[in-house]
Amino acid sequence: MTQMDTQIVVGGFDMRYTYKVRELGLDKPIQDMQAMSLKKLKRKLDHTKTYDVEYKNKKGNFIVATIKGKESN
Repeated sequence: MTQMDTQIVVGGFDMRYTYKVRELGLDKPIQDMQAMSLKKLKRKLDHTKTYDVEYKNKKGNFIVATIKGKESN
């Protein structure tokens, strides 16, 4: 597994984390997404689907989580 960069500047806006997102149940490739937090990443994802997310947290620990997107009201 390659090391992920934690500081990425996009158009003057500092994206703190890079997440590797893969939809469960499908053979789609892993998609790299950027967000300031896992909570903000969940807003970008479809709430009807389940995803496998890999990232490094602020303490440098490698995390693998299975999440669903947040349903917007």
